[in-house]
Amino acid sequence: MQGAFLSRVQRPARRVLALGCAALLACAAQPCVAAGAQVSIEIPQGKTRTVRLRQLPRGAVVGVAISVSGKLSIALVSAAQLKLPKPEALFRGAVDSKMSFKVMIPEAGDYYLVLDNRRGTEPVKATATILAETGAAKPSQPPPKKGGKLNEARAGAAPAA
Repeated sequence: MQGAFLSRVQRPARRVLALGCAALLACAAQPCVAAGAQVSIEIPQGKTRTVRLRQLPRGAVVGVAISVSGKLSIALVSAAQLKLPKPEALFRGAVDSKMSFKVMIPEAGDYYLVLDNRRGTEPVKATATILAETGAAKPSQPPPKKGGKLNEARAGAAPAA
């Protein structure tokens, strides 16, 4: 049943909205970088829409907050998985009004937020706020231990006048 959810997403007539997350890849050398966007879209009854997240680096954390006017099934899937007969989603769920989730990107590449209204009886308006950030800043050196050389040097220094 997993493949049935995403089978229509592969159709060439699907509408793809590009989300520019290339800034993450360009600045991946920096300790902590974030990029975000907000997308509003209407999904007709019986249809699926996707939002493309481009060039996400491995290890990035993607947070999605979505609010909808009706019931939708949603999934976050890699572009590589969409090419498979039975794609597996990083996240899959159903939303009736509001939902948020976070996932860590296992492999660098493009990803799709799939908004599925194939079982719906009326159009659904959705607003998704997407934030992608690379790993947290790592200190260049661990803090000195108490009683270490740095603290002994400071302890012996004369007080400032």
